[in-house]
Amino acid sequence: MDETSSDLVVASFARGLAIIKAFGAGATRLTLSAAAKRSGTTRASARRLLHTLCALGYVKTDGKEFWLTPKILELGFSYLSSMEIWSFAQGYMEDLVQRVHESCSIAVLENYDVYYVMRVPTRRLLKSTLNVGSTLPAHVVSLGRIQLAALSEDELDRYLDSVDLRRYTRFTITDKDELRRVILEDGAKGWSVVDRELEEGMCGISVPIKSHDNRTIAAINLTMAPSRAAEPGVLDELLDHLQQTANSINMSLSDNRS
Repeated sequence: MDETSSDLVVASFARGLAIIKAFGAGATRLTLSAAAKRSGTTRASARRLLHTLCALGYVKTDGKEFWLTPKILELGFSYLSSMEIWSFAQGYMEDLVQRVHESCSIAVLENYDVYYVMRVPTRRLLKSTLNVGSTLPAHVVSLGRIQLAALSEDELDRYLDSVDLRRYTRFTITDKDELRRVILEDGAKGWSVVDRELEEGMCGISVPIKSHDNRTIAAINLTMAPSRAAEPGVLDELLDHLQQTANSINMSLSDNRS
């Protein structure tokens, strides 16, 4: 039986998740009407769901607006704690950041986006709003491209046929055939560099994290200012450190499996 068939889907639970996802950057406090509109539910449904979340401690209200509480992080931590990789990856990432002085992140691919599940920032003055739980379009960041490269040919074709290839900056690849070529090239190399395609002030380099059976399960990256990435030898040096860290994580995954 298809586990996603309609007779197994609890619509009220799905609406509750939609309410939670309605909050975000630029929408940290929502009125009842705004929450209903952003979640695609009716005002009556939004009211019941929000007050249920209030009763459970995930949301607070002053009678006019609603906002998430820190307790909502429990939902994300449940995922993180269920993945063996996160129990030891943090130490490797911190060591990497100390060596290269650039921010390091791990993200997983889900549908059209990458979800940031771990992040160790650097002290460099590089503006970033990325945090654990942030999502970005997969095709315009290196963390996404290197994971897209691991898809089967049919999966990649379906992705490219459906994804919105909007132009975020003057450097964004918006042609489907060119994007496919770049993704396949990244897969052949085993690493991806995406320079200023989502934000003009951001360049990222990523390599895959693989399971014991060589499946790509996530990606790890370093982000830097484009000016530093353009310095001779910098990307090669960062790639070397990044690959060492990914190999350490991969080996730990295999050791934990045995």
